[in-house]
Amino acid sequence: MTPLLRRRSLGTYLAVASTLLSVLLTIVLGAVGDHTASKQMRLSIGNRLAELALQTASRMDRATYERHREVQLMAQRLGPERDGRVVARELGAMQASYRHYAWLGVTDAAGRVRTSSSGLLEGADVSGRPWFREAIEGRHLGDVHEAVLLARALGKPAGRTPPRFFDIAFPMHDPRGRLLGVLGAHVSWEWARDVRRTIFTPVDPNSSVEPLIVSRAGEVLLGPADLEGRRLDLPSVAHAARGASGHDVETWPDGRTYLVGYARTQGFEQSPGLGWSILVRQELKQAYEPVAHLRQQLLLWGVGTTLLFSLAGWLVARWITRPLLQVARGAKTLEAGGAPALDVPASAYREVHVLGGALSSLMRKLRDNEDNLRELNAGLEKRVEERTAKLRLAYEQVRANEQRIQVILESAQDPFLAFDLQGRVIEWNSRAESLFGWTREEILGKSVAETLVPARFAGSLRKAFEAFARGDRPTMIQAPFERIMVDRLGREVEVEARVGLVDTGPHRFFAAFVHDISQRKEVDRLKSEFVSTVSHELRTPLTAIHGSLQLLQSGMAGDLPEDARELVALSAQSSERLVRLVNDVLDLERIASGRMQYAIQPCLLSSVAMHAIRDVQPLGETADVRVLLEAAEPLTVLGDFDRLVQVAINLLANAVKFSPPGGVVRVSVRREGNAARFGVVDHGAGVPEGFRTRVFERFAQADSSDRRQRGGTGLGLSICRAIVEAHHGRIDFTSEPGVRTEFFFEIAVQE
Repeated sequence: MTPLLRRRSLGTYLAVASTLLSVLLTIVLGAVGDHTASKQMRLSIGNRLAELALQTASRMDRATYERHREVQLMAQRLGPERDGRVVARELGAMQASYRHYAWLGVTDAAGRVRTSSSGLLEGADVSGRPWFREAIEGRHLGDVHEAVLLARALGKPAGRTPPRFFDIAFPMHDPRGRLLGVLGAHVSWEWARDVRRTIFTPVDPNSSVEPLIVSRAGEVLLGPADLEGRRLDLPSVAHAARGASGHDVETWPDGRTYLVGYARTQGFEQSPGLGWSILVRQELKQAYEPVAHLRQQLLLWGVGTTLLFSLAGWLVARWITRPLLQVARGAKTLEAGGAPALDVPASAYREVHVLGGALSSLMRKLRDNEDNLRELNAGLEKRVEERTAKLRLAYEQVRANEQRIQVILESAQDPFLAFDLQGRVIEWNSRAESLFGWTREEILGKSVAETLVPARFAGSLRKAFEAFARGDRPTMIQAPFERIMVDRLGREVEVEARVGLVDTGPHRFFAAFVHDISQRKEVDRLKSEFVSTVSHELRTPLTAIHGSLQLLQSGMAGDLPEDARELVALSAQSSERLVRLVNDVLDLERIASGRMQYAIQPCLLSSVAMHAIRDVQPLGETADVRVLLEAAEPLTVLGDFDRLVQVAINLLANAVKFSPPGGVVRVSVRREGNAARFGVVDHGAGVPEGFRTRVFERFAQADSSDRRQRGGTGLGLSICRAIVEAHHGRIDFTSEPGVRTEFFFEIAVQE
């Protein structure tokens, strides 16, 4: 076996896996142990520093209380005493009892020193000193300060830094409560250094733990020489100033990182304390040395454990793979035909015997399967040849179908194009080439919106494709519609298109036949111009004829025979109908050309209703039909008053014409949501079911007998719809033939 195969053997994999698992287990256990132990040890170290800060604060509170209580008792004892020698003796004894009393003195009520220890400052006026004023006001402890005058009186060298003291002072009163003076004491700040040595020297003489005392203002009163007198702006100082205690890791002004325990003096018994912040710091590296030592021990144990488990894994892997290698050698001999069956060592474990039996059975089956495969291969080759022939025939049929479809598209009378769901052209016949100028090779793959649609419509077409991609059903499918397209030169072409959605399963696309209607549109334009011209030419003579006939009816030409009067009346009615027809045609022509003018202004819809009823009343009296205003809410709309009256008159006239004699037409103006609704209800024959879709079309009437019996041009409702839509409203109707029919229009209310 080559060295490469030995490196990739199962034994190697097992040994490597065992080693990796050992390493992983050691790393995980070491990380967890290191994290847990380090966390606990860091917490313990921080708590130790916080406890030292608390002990220091407590010791200072108690020491301050002792001096506070001692001075208070002395003030009470010396208050009634008048003999200065006795007072001086008591003060001297008190100073001798505690070496940190730098000065003790008794003043009179005006603040002049009567008696002092060692006779210092006697006769001096101290009424302006803070300790004198604060003692009278009830504050007996004064914070640390420098005392230059006292230093000189004590004989301290003038060139050195003045010593610092804190003050304790109590007022003295006679039995009747009158102020006799103040007993003041200056305590040397060396007192704090003694407290520090008492607490921190027993801890560890070689330790780098440093205590600091910080005043309320954040100034270092006691600490390292480079920090004394400096102001500290650190989180630990802020926490201690709020009365909290604990520990934190901070970077100090010297650029080093420290573990800091903090606490605050709270006072003791009657002594209120001075509110000092006590900080106990130690360099982070030195503070966490036990953590580093623990981590080193864990690493050494982890490496030793990994080596031990790796060796054990390698031995176990060798024991497992030895019989497997023997079976593998036997299998190769069996494969080469050198042995009838696989020889498995008797000392091998049970799984190897099972494997050997399975390999022997497998080899026998492989020989049998090899013979079967030869037979199957021969049959498979024959079937492949047959299937290939069938596929070739099917492919030829598909090609023939494609050619037939292409011939059909090319023989179509109209241009044909197809485009995918993204709007790219995928099919194009020669008729489309003739109409638009693009060859099939040039247009395939290009966007319909960018090549065949005017730029002003391209955006709406893209939105339509996006809406279809979201699942919206396009409204243009199957229904014919008119559009404007452009050819290769940018000329606009009016077409009628019919679009269908082709869904063949994996492929979906749109197929469209388009028909050039430019000539038809031109014919419509010419017809419209002709109708407009004829209408204008007819209206002038018709108006004159109608006026003349009305004059004849009025008797201006004298009394006419009965037969002549009937002929004149018939002619007047016919001319009036012709004038209405011409006016309606002209209105439609102005609407279609966009030349209809509207004087839009606020108007009451109820006034529109009353004007229309007034104008239609004579027609109702002639037809024996009553017109009633059923409801008239005062609703204001924006519109052309005269055009709205025209719509209302048309709806009322139709209702009167189609109402039976003795009938009633009801008019209402009411609010429907945000719209004002004008409705006309009659009880005539109604609108037939088959005619409802054409009610608002031009020249639309139910049948020719209506035109003869009722009169009318069939243009009124078409004009009404155009006027209402110009006011951004809607017009519609509901009808139950023979029972009730209502025509109505709605326009937004002007609030």
